[in-house]
Amino acid sequence: MSVIQPKEVRTWKDELKDVLTKYVRDPFKDKIDEYLGFLDTLYDKWWNGDVKTREYYAYHMALLMAKSDKPNVIKAKLNSYYAYLVYKGYVSAYRLMKDKYVAGGESIYTWLRMYRKVVG
Repeated sequence: MSVIQPKEVRTWKDELKDVLTKYVRDPFKDKIDEYLGFLDTLYDKWWNGDVKTREYYAYHMALLMAKSDKPNVIKAKLNSYYAYLVYKGYVSAYRLMKDKYVAGGESIYTWLRMYRKVVG
């Protein structure tokens, strides 16, 4: 009788880390683990916050948790990461746009509004 090894269970954060590791360009790769820790706080405050805020940002959270390799989902995940870097003051939004890390300001400002509303 052979023993069947259980399949590795991958969470949405594992999937997100893979996407970020693959697509984030230097010099910004060093904050990925910190960002993933921040997502724990974000998720907790989002889920336990008021219903109106939870419903308003449900689509954003769904994008982060999506197991998809569609270009728009990957872009959304990258934008959320770059917005985190701006939120923490590691880089300016201007530099991210000037150096073409993000397509435009609105792509990260939407995430910034969410971080400020949910986390503070």
